[in-house]
Amino acid sequence: MSRTKFFRSFMLILAIAATACVRADRVRTVAAAADTSAALSEQAQAPASTIQSFTAINGADLNARLDAASQQARGKSPYWSAYSFDVRPGVAVDPTIHEFHGSMNTIGDTSVFIGTTASGMTVETRNLAVFLLREPGNNQITRMEIYNLERKREYSGYPVYWLGRANNEESLNYLQGLSDGNQPNLLSERAVLAIALHDDARVAGLLKNYVRGSQNQRVRSSSVYWLGQVGGEQPFLAEIVRNEAEDRKLRRQAAHAIGESRDRGALAMLQSLYDSVKDAEVHRSIVQAAGDNQDRDAAYAFILKVARNDADREARRTAVRQLGEFEREAAVDELMKIYSADADNEVKRTVLHALAETKMPKAQTRLLELARTEPNPELRRHAIHVLAERGAAVVEDLIKLYDGDRSPEVRRTVLQSLSEIKSNRVEDKLFEVARGDENIELRRTAIRLLGERAGKRSLDFLSATAQSADGNAEVQVQAVRAISERNADEAVPLLIKIARTHPNQTVRKQAIRSLGESGDPRAVEFFREVLTK
Repeated sequence: MSRTKFFRSFMLILAIAATACVRADRVRTVAAAADTSAALSEQAQAPASTIQSFTAINGADLNARLDAASQQARGKSPYWSAYSFDVRPGVAVDPTIHEFHGSMNTIGDTSVFIGTTASGMTVETRNLAVFLLREPGNNQITRMEIYNLERKREYSGYPVYWLGRANNEESLNYLQGLSDGNQPNLLSERAVLAIALHDDARVAGLLKNYVRGSQNQRVRSSSVYWLGQVGGEQPFLAEIVRNEAEDRKLRRQAAHAIGESRDRGALAMLQSLYDSVKDAEVHRSIVQAAGDNQDRDAAYAFILKVARNDADREARRTAVRQLGEFEREAAVDELMKIYSADADNEVKRTVLHALAETKMPKAQTRLLELARTEPNPELRRHAIHVLAERGAAVVEDLIKLYDGDRSPEVRRTVLQSLSEIKSNRVEDKLFEVARGDENIELRRTAIRLLGERAGKRSLDFLSATAQSADGNAEVQVQAVRAISERNADEAVPLLIKIARTHPNQTVRKQAIRSLGESGDPRAVEFFREVLTK
């Protein structure tokens, strides 16, 4: 299971209606997408529909329908048998999302989202189905997926035998058989995911059984994660965190599960664990878990305390990174206090990254101050680099820093940082420095950086600089090197021309050297021509 925390710009189409109409042995399942509300979109969504053609299978219960599907598919290609179930609220599977606040977990083709929209609305999908891909001869299951029926799919081109809706008892019993039997590990993992997605009081007990008894660590980890989502299992999860004989990764996962749970008292539990757990890695995971908790004020206070006072440098750095995710001016002020008070340069570097991650304008102001005034040269360079991570918003500030500082090393760092930002203003500054800066090394740096930027404008400049009859030879050599970094169709003809005609022997030699390193057939032909004269 991969767990990713992310923020992106968002629009969600969430549909909840499914309709079925049957003709002969065919069923056409129609899922109508509904406009969720103006809170999800600034403009009304036009009604849409997803039409999926499945083969309807009848039978008294799930097992009977599974057998009937097997009989009907006998001797044919691989096929899917699929059924829907009662889905846990507050979970979204493969929704259409552009902006989202929460966590995502991906298993196979299934992406599970748990979180809210920017306005705080819970994102969820309720029309899910278990899909089992089977071999036609022996009926063996080769693949399991949980699919959102509101999303139209091709199902790999295989037919789908639709078993209708299974009640919780028969579905959970069936899935337990898949996860407990001698099945491939991946199938067991998918079965546990399917169990966790059921809206049923028995799910927590089943998941705890997997944690206690499974030999598959991924199944155990997945079960621990879902126990946090199910809720009410803090004592069980806390015991895993405390258990020094338990697998360390599972202990860390249990801490995160507590942090992400909506249970009252989750943060108090994490603070208690933090005071009692000795393992350094688990200790840090507890800090990270606190950053995931919904009680933001209490989480902020706890994390700030760790960032200020913990004896473990890595724990302080973990807490500092978490502070950078709190979008509040007080967090910026506290990060600056930590930067001033902590003597460890690794912690200081982490503060710089945390400030860069914070969207508050105040963070940008503080970073710029450090980029201008930090007495430690290494930290100052680092401040400049992370400032550039804020993108186009800092271009003018970096240019002013370049123009106002006389240190060649600082200026070189600014140029390098600027070059990582896509902006016409950046190119203008690089051209300006490359044409006429009084420091030859800075001119060469700007030329090299221009060579790394695609586009006709930079290529024309490099060409003119390299072929100038009265230019500085060192600058021209750097221009030739930059040209050689371009794609062969741009670079090789220019290099051949410079190698033939440039009045400066040093520049011609560099062009010849670059041609030799290119291995291009046109360069080989040029050398053949030169050697036969």
